[in-house]
Amino acid sequence: MRKEYKNWLIANGFSLYTPTYKPSTVYDYLRGLKRVCVEEKLTVEGVAANISTLVMKYQPGGEQSNTGRSIRRSCRCGLVQFAKFVQSQEVM
Repeated sequence: MRKEYKNWLIANGFSLYTPTYKPSTVYDYLRGLKRVCVEEKLTVEGVAANISTLVMKYQPGGEQSNTGRSIRRSCRCGLVQFAKFVQSQEVM
């Protein structure tokens, strides 16, 4: 599912590399997702199953808002995009 999410991010216009060929948004969001998996002790599929709760938990004012803010907010932003990805997969 992680690879599908990466491909979905790329297909939706998120950058894989910066102009100087350094890892960009796609890698930040994947790293944020990995951090959430570690923090919550869940697999990517487990995060997908609980995505609504987790998005709220990592938003400002949520239980894990400090973690959501870390790594240039990639946990928070990555979770929001992951929720959109999960929703798009359910529609298919």
